[in-house]
Amino acid sequence: MVVDHNVGQILKALDGQGLAGDTRVVYLSDHGDNLGKRGFWNKSAMYEESTGIPLIIAGPDVPAGGVVKDVVSLVDAYPTLIEATGETLTPEERQLPGDSLLRIANGEAPARTVLAEYHAVASITGTYMIRMGKWKYVHYVGHPPQLFDLEADPEETNDLGESAEHEQVRAACEAKLRGVVDPEAASRQAFSDQEEKIAQHGGAEAVMQRGHFPYTPAPDEAPSIHR
Repeated sequence: MVVDHNVGQILKALDGQGLAGDTRVVYLSDHGDNLGKRGFWNKSAMYEESTGIPLIIAGPDVPAGGVVKDVVSLVDAYPTLIEATGETLTPEERQLPGDSLLRIANGEAPARTVLAEYHAVASITGTYMIRMGKWKYVHYVGHPPQLFDLEADPEETNDLGESAEHEQVRAACEAKLRGVVDPEAASRQAFSDQEEKIAQHGGAEAVMQRGHFPYTPAPDEAPSIHR
């Protein structure tokens, strides 16, 4: 409710300054939250309640009341903001994986593979998720995959990750994933970087004894460790 109230305050201020008609507003988060579903908390799994995030866009060139079911990603935020300000992407920036959400909202969704990955907070392996149409494929390095038909099974209760009937679907999804990233190489790099950082700070035991950061410090703010 606090977030809703504050968003309302921003919209009210725009309207009061006569800017509501020519201002684009993008409301989004960095991830969802399990909130106890399936017995999980926080965000460290690839179920929809974690990987799905709020995204609402309003303003010029955005169809009012429209709902777009095409899969999008946070990498789309950058080209969206560039386009919204009237600028154009450089040739190098056009090689980045994002696409304008303004165009996607108007039915110009690109054919692409959307990726999510996770290696943090005591993960035992690299985890990768892609969406290919109705199929959601979750790849674990060194462990069996998961596969869900989100049209027939939106609550992700029927894991087809080891179903013989869906072997070709899994193979097609894995090929799409490997077209975007080498999961084994990326996993090795992530865990190697983590081990190096831990060693720089005196080892795992020393790091755990220091406590944790509850947030990212603002520029010029002294970090505060909570125990």
